[in-house]
Amino acid sequence: MTDRIEEQSTGPVDVRRIELPALKDIYVHAGWESARSAVAPRSSGAADELPGHAVVARHPGASAQQLEQYRLLFGGEPFDGVHRRGLPSVLAHILAFPVQMGLLAEEAFPLPLMGMVHLSNAVEHRRRVTVDEPVQIKAWTEGLRPHRRGTQFDAVVEVLADAADVGRPAESEVLWRGVSTYLSRGAHLAGRPGDGEPERQPESSEREEFIPPAKTGQWRLGADMGRRYAAVSGDWNPIHISSVSARMLGMPRAIVHGMYAAGRMLEGREPDDAGHRWRITFEAPMRLPCTVAFHAERRGVDASAGQVVETFTGWDPRKGRRHFTGELASPA
Repeated sequence: MTDRIEEQSTGPVDVRRIELPALKDIYVHAGWESARSAVAPRSSGAADELPGHAVVARHPGASAQQLEQYRLLFGGEPFDGVHRRGLPSVLAHILAFPVQMGLLAEEAFPLPLMGMVHLSNAVEHRRRVTVDEPVQIKAWTEGLRPHRRGTQFDAVVEVLADAADVGRPAESEVLWRGVSTYLSRGAHLAGRPGDGEPERQPESSEREEFIPPAKTGQWRLGADMGRRYAAVSGDWNPIHISSVSARMLGMPRAIVHGMYAAGRMLEGREPDDAGHRWRITFEAPMRLPCTVAFHAERRGVDASAGQVVETFTGWDPRKGRRHFTGELASPA
């Protein structure tokens, strides 16, 4: 599996401790900032440099109630210590997401928070995280780079053991590590492609001819799916909640959270003992309500890495547009 996750990093030396942010407050603040920017736009040179520090916050861990809410959303076996003991990877992401968003909402962050496009996630789930296990969550940004439609960057998040040295955690203290890649449309690096003549880039996978594989499953997502995921995750981004709120951000209808697709893709497939990696790359948004055709395929064993590899594809069965591709590599 080739992903940016393999570029191991301990993050910035400057690590600042914060209180666990509240996502609701972040979105309210971001909404006001978006409205203000519409009147007084940011300068063209705003997207020059990412914050040079990381943030870290303590988290009390996922409660049994949150685990049950997650199970009801995705289905699957109960988290009863027999059938399942560890947190699913996407639930670990849910724990970490407020810290990541707290960093992106800081004044030092050069790109507007609202309207960002979630391009991909790559995750390494190293060790089982259990119910009510306190952890520390560390987040930073890196890889600011031009894109033909704006500027890309990576948000890196680590779920650390509660007693870890957050400045330089030992490998055994990093329980979960994720890299989320985002695109800020229309925000270009000063003096870089986008300000003048666009940089020539390979055509995106959205423009490649897509031939749907054999369907192995089908998801029917109701108009309320964004609200249902938000009730579990706390991610009440208006673009996912209703068509009315989505239209305020330029979308014709609400779209499902990308991490809902990741959770659905992985449900019943990732090992309870962890030690696995996965990735998901997003393409055409899933506008609610919708039907998603799904294909899962076991590609076999990678003997050199000692892993079993599965691949996934989701697409619109009516229009033939691909929504996402994914891959899971688990211990053989």
